[in-house]
Amino acid sequence: MVSLAMGLTGLALPLYAMDLGASYTEIGLLGAMYVAFNFLFSPLAGRFADRHGRKIPLVAGFFLVALSLALYPLISAVWWLLAIRLLQGAAEAPLWVNAQTAVADLSKPSNRGRAMGIYGTSWGIGFAIGPFLGGCLYTVIGAGPLFLLGSLAALVAALVVATTSFPKPQVTPKYIISKELWSACLIGLVYVGVVGVVFTIFPVYARQLGISEVGIGLLVMLFAAFRAISFIPMGGVSDRFGARPIIASGLFTLVIASVALAVVKGYFLIAVTISLLAAAEGAIYPSVMSIVSKIGGQTSAYVLGIFNAVSVLGWGILPVVGGYLADNLDPVAPYLMCAAISLVTLISLWKLLPRRR
Repeated sequence: MVSLAMGLTGLALPLYAMDLGASYTEIGLLGAMYVAFNFLFSPLAGRFADRHGRKIPLVAGFFLVALSLALYPLISAVWWLLAIRLLQGAAEAPLWVNAQTAVADLSKPSNRGRAMGIYGTSWGIGFAIGPFLGGCLYTVIGAGPLFLLGSLAALVAALVVATTSFPKPQVTPKYIISKELWSACLIGLVYVGVVGVVFTIFPVYARQLGISEVGIGLLVMLFAAFRAISFIPMGGVSDRFGARPIIASGLFTLVIASVALAVVKGYFLIAVTISLLAAAEGAIYPSVMSIVSKIGGQTSAYVLGIFNAVSVLGWGILPVVGGYLADNLDPVAPYLMCAAISLVTLISLWKLLPRRR
């Protein structure tokens, strides 16, 4: 439900900002504002949840997401839009950390990749349906009512979680900060950063290519759907053969797809390219989440909070840099940037990733 809310409003947000007169750079700053408090609160939310359980931070986070989405229609200036993104970033910090940790608590280490794949598919469906609905509704009812619909969906999510039982945390007071964790964090930063470029920069780029809001929504839905479909099978493959080759193949595919996105122009070719990009992302996510959930031999929301905090920096850094490059060099520059960063990450982390995890 909450990913449906984010999917509905995620497509509307950059278009809404553009209608308010935002530049590419300011649209990229939407990611930076989201990241600022999300980065700060993710480890803190994880530490709190390890001590007091998952439900309280989850319910509080859902309510704050609903509040932040309800505030967007009330503003008429870009700087207010950026300020509300700060609140939304703080609200979402406890959501991702504790949902991921609860999934790990409820699964065995031997099938952790598949469990994370199932979890990823659940939120991936919301992100797949949301942008398409958002693209269709944006032209009919406008941005304001769309943000209110997203707020309502987040409230429903809060009520569902409030009536759900969660396992008690089984965490000893030790936190393993290792080379393995930082390697996973770098992979997460690239993974999230590329997603941030797709959701933040790509809709504006597609509109400038002459694609309608509905067509943009279909492309973003295609990206989210292919990513969601890939999670479960790739998580199972990761359990069987290890996370290392799956992550490496995903990063290599990110390089190819990002370059292609900068080159192709026709709608069909863009759709094929965005699907390839989604498949690469779908291979990386469950594999790296499986690694992080087993670091130190336990599932710690604090460790996952550190991973999420570093990963979400990608959403703040890559769209901002990409927006600046699009304004000052060329609109295709953000995708070449994603290709270069993915290639450097693949080369630098090949020897650092565990062969079996």
